Amino acid sequence: MRPDVKNLTPKPKALELMLAAWQPKAETEWILLADAKGRILAEDIFAKYNLPIVRASHMDGVAVRSEAFADGMPDTSGWKPGTDFVRADTGDDFDDRFDAVIAIENVSLTADGSISFTGNLNVSKGFNVKPCGADMKADSLILKEGSLLRAQDLAVLAMGGHDKVPVRRRPVVSFIPTGSELVPAGTAPARGQNIDSNSILARELLPDMGAEPLLHPIVADDPEPLERALEEMLPQSDIVLLNAGTSKGSEDYCATLLKKRGEIIFQGVAAVPGRPMTAAIVDGTPVINLSGPSFAAFYSMDWMVRALICHYLDRPVPQRETVRATLTGDFNPPPLSIMAAFRLEHDADGHYLATPLALRGPKSAGNAAVMTTSGVYVSTPGDAPFHAGDEIEIELMCNRSDL
Repeated sequence: MRPDVKNLTPKPKALELMLAAWQPKAETEWILLADAKGRILAEDIFAKYNLPIVRASHMDGVAVRSEAFADGMPDTSGWKPGTDFVRADTGDDFDDRFDAVIAIENVSLTADGSISFTGNLNVSKGFNVKPCGADMKADSLILKEGSLLRAQDLAVLAMGGHDKVPVRRRPVVSFIPTGSELVPAGTAPARGQNIDSNSILARELLPDMGAEPLLHPIVADDPEPLERALEEMLPQSDIVLLNAGTSKGSEDYCATLLKKRGEIIFQGVAAVPGRPMTAAIVDGTPVINLSGPSFAAFYSMDWMVRALICHYLDRPVPQRETVRATLTGDFNPPPLSIMAAFRLEHDADGHYLATPLALRGPKSAGNAAVMTTSGVYVSTPGDAPFHAGDEIEIELMCNRSDL
């Protein structure tokens, strides 16, 4: 049966409403360079000094006086180390008496200290010498505000004289799992019980999105403990995620609590899985009520929570790598946005094949299969049906080399 979407908020509208309702104030913190990988710079960073400080050799070799080569290759039979030449390896400074470097490949050194040169050399002042500030000039811009810090960026910041950097504070996103049927991971479930896997999902996914996760223990389906949990987490959080209790079951208390405590921004979105999502602003904090099933929680976090975190950090939402693949079976998107799972494989010619993985119905692949899938397709309402043999653009959920 096709879902009724008339009373559901479209995904773009839901996100627009949340971003308009929540305008967080950016905060800066100073952290050690060793802890800064993956963080966002809060200020432009400038070099503290020149590199090299004076000059340095471009390569392993020997430093010489260029004037000795003014009339061509000199007679080096009487040259002495320390007087007529010195060793100058890559990056090394060397005595100011010398102003050029000859690569070690063009140098023959003997045990008695004599030297000779080979090759067609045109030695002049500054030959193979890196001048002052060639790598970095004092007061020059190293990285701009808003840069996502990579390992190589940290190395350059260290070159520029920095051991601490100002970064945008990561938003704290708390996660409250609800459900009397839930038991912690590592517990063998009895009949009627289910494992709280979504807390692990949140713990690992939120740092990848740029947030600091804060996990609450499982809360039973009871209005009072649920409200206490929300009140406990609100002062500590920039965003609060309530997991489960979103639909119309007999113990779905989360949406009721949000109506009581805050301003509902929307209730129900035209996106599956995760259609019953409710969002509110409570005491100035976004509170998102996510559906309980794992793939529904993942999809909701992927498009809504990720966007809120990027909004907080003033960063664009990152896009996944995509590949073109040929469908091995029919795929008929519903009249709302769906994150559909596909198994990606190569054919004999190295082309990608995409096999749809149903989440529900008689041919369901099950939650485990869709959660570990190698690719997804996120539809737009109104997408036409796809048929076996059609090409489709698949977002990669793994590295291309792992396929």
